[in-house]
Amino acid sequence: MEQLTVAERYKLAIQQYDNLQNISERQDSVSYQKRLTKLISEFKLILQLVEQLSLFSDNEQIEEISTKYIPFLNLWYYIGELYTKLLMKDDDDCDGDDGNIIINLNYKFENLKLGQRFIFTYLENLMNYDDILTLEQSKKLKILLNGESYQLNPMNKRQEKIDNYKLEQELLKKLSILNQEDQKEEDINKFDEEIIRTIYLDQLKYFILKSFNLLESINMELQVLQHRPTNDDLNSSSSTSSNRLETQDSRLKNKSKKNGGGDDDDDDYGFTTKLESIPKISYQVPDLINKQGKILQPFTITSQRQKLKEKVFGTGQILPSMTVEEYLDYELANGKM
Repeated sequence: MEQLTVAERYKLAIQQYDNLQNISERQDSVSYQKRLTKLISEFKLILQLVEQLSLFSDNEQIEEISTKYIPFLNLWYYIGELYTKLLMKDDDDCDGDDGNIIINLNYKFENLKLGQRFIFTYLENLMNYDDILTLEQSKKLKILLNGESYQLNPMNKRQEKIDNYKLEQELLKKLSILNQEDQKEEDINKFDEEIIRTIYLDQLKYFILKSFNLLESINMELQVLQHRPTNDDLNSSSSTSSNRLETQDSRLKNKSKKNGGGDDDDDDYGFTTKLESIPKISYQVPDLINKQGKILQPFTITSQRQKLKEKVFGTGQILPSMTVEEYLDYELANGKM
């Protein structure tokens, strides 16, 4: 590796990054996390070399950057994206014994913060160049950098997602030349430099879209982790539930002894072992009208089909289908009274 140039090391690291994206291995496995940590270290080393070489300057325009240097602007994105998957300490020795490597969700929060920081740096770097970020993207980035939430109404948010998806697919088609496995560096260099430069700039725009999506995902994960119960909370909750069950069991035993082992409906605390009675769902005529014809309680007459129809098309309320007088006439006509 030490004999390779910075560009060669960078190209090899990108290949490893692509392989890691397509791997079927669990992300919380030790082997995956070791590969992830090694790749982060490699990208950070390349970033350190790029900064030492001073390939970029804050006061230059994108037109002044050499075409072969443009891909190095994506270094911050690669590192930030990889940090969002890291479940180890950043300084863990990934070459050591697997038994000494600790994979824990508690490390996720700090790694997400690191990933967020690299993504923000990536976007800030590109905002220094004209025509890389759109006006809307620059506005959105400034709001996010101030720690504020970028709010859109549901309709605009949906339209933004549709537009970004279409643009992302369009850029992917243009970048297909870089993603061909059998594509060699010599084949790419056969293209005109302006074409190559356009491809590299489209790659920047593609990663910008991915960056904003990633920031949104990071923010959601951070909120979930902030409200995630700690081990102390879980132990305390478990202890409280256990004590509550023991207290209820003790009350039942004491109550049983007090009453000579007999059943009792309710204790002093309202706890009962008796099932609730099932309410009546239908009424007989004697429950509604007494022998003298006096109405005892309001009621409606309906069929099963009518009930189903009302559940689907009804208002949620059962409305009377006939007056009391009509019902009495109906009962008299049918010899029920």
